[in-house]
Amino acid sequence: MAAPTASIELNLEHQDLVFYSGDRIRGALVVHLSTAVTIAGVELRFRGAARAKWREYVNEGVRRTEIEHEKEEIYFDDRFCLWGKVTEEGRWESREVLKRGRHLFPFQYKLPDGIPCSFEGPEASVRYTVHGLLARTSGSDMTTQRHVTVLRDLDSKRDAEKRTPSPRHALEDHAERAFSSTCCRPGRVSCSLSVMKRSYVPGEHIKADVQLSNNSVRKSGPCRLQLKQLLTYGETFTRALLLQEVKLHDCIKPGQRRQWHDVTLRVPPTCPSRLSKCRVIDVRYCVAVEAAFSDAVLYAAVPVTIVTIPERGIIPIRWSYKECSTTVDGIQSADGAVAKDVFDECDFRPKYKFFEEVRDSRKDRFLILKLRQSPGVRRRQLMGLSEPGGGECRTDAADAVGDSQA
Repeated sequence: MAAPTASIELNLEHQDLVFYSGDRIRGALVVHLSTAVTIAGVELRFRGAARAKWREYVNEGVRRTEIEHEKEEIYFDDRFCLWGKVTEEGRWESREVLKRGRHLFPFQYKLPDGIPCSFEGPEASVRYTVHGLLARTSGSDMTTQRHVTVLRDLDSKRDAEKRTPSPRHALEDHAERAFSSTCCRPGRVSCSLSVMKRSYVPGEHIKADVQLSNNSVRKSGPCRLQLKQLLTYGETFTRALLLQEVKLHDCIKPGQRRQWHDVTLRVPPTCPSRLSKCRVIDVRYCVAVEAAFSDAVLYAAVPVTIVTIPERGIIPIRWSYKECSTTVDGIQSADGAVAKDVFDECDFRPKYKFFEEVRDSRKDRFLILKLRQSPGVRRRQLMGLSEPGGGECRTDAADAVGDSQA
């Protein structure tokens, strides 16, 4: 098989291909030629846009009509001519023969400020691409493309919508449901969910307390604790993605009551909450508990915020950029439809900050405080006061300190 006569590729300087708004993308368009080729020009295109596609169903009598919506928001779309001349009509007017070998066309581009974070979801995305083109005078043009990740920091301290309570007041939700029976009086089932704080970074563990009570004659199905990503396309269409799940119990029998403390869910690499500056897609998160019954689901949820900067007291020890998860189950839309694939035909996966190891300094301070208030420490202090000569020793020490200060 004959080797290709020409190839084109984009080489970018940044190893992880992760940038922030306002950063500069530097690199080179590299052309490899095994024979001389006549070209008209070399062009680069930088594009950033958000796109979402969804379907809604409208019932008109006995007919059900499907309406397809698509919305796009373009943040920038810039073209640059690296070599050659282009007319006002967009036609190439130059001709040049590139000799055999390797040719480099260096470039740099400054990303605009205030653009949203990269995102990939079911039939929705916020994508940033670099597209290279080598226009030939004869034959088809040569093209190449690279996707890059653009991140935007979200700090819980500067979050305008933050409603983080103090650690003494947990975030809670409670749900109840009544089930009637033909031969027995109606019974009630209830569930309670409690989370200590609202803001988390990817890699941090969410600890929740769950309580389920079944005072009915029905047996429940599996009980699960879940971390969900809630997506809104446009202004009305909503969709839920299941990111993490822990099975609490197979079933709750009639008359049973179960409690679980400090059930842990680890936040995976994912996009921060709310997708600031994007008017097409909105991203939220929640921790939910659900218990399935034969004809109903008992459900309670607490909203949480995924940020990129740890809150005060959380010390990051080790972190890296990791690709977002590609296998997610249980994607449901508002009309109950389930999506099989999370991502569309593009195989690009954005990378997000993932804190592999963090330390909570507030726990250390709490333990030190408890040790200082320990009865054993207090007892030894009282025993030292009651020993003969104890006061004299302290007086002599105080005098020595006073002398040294003088």
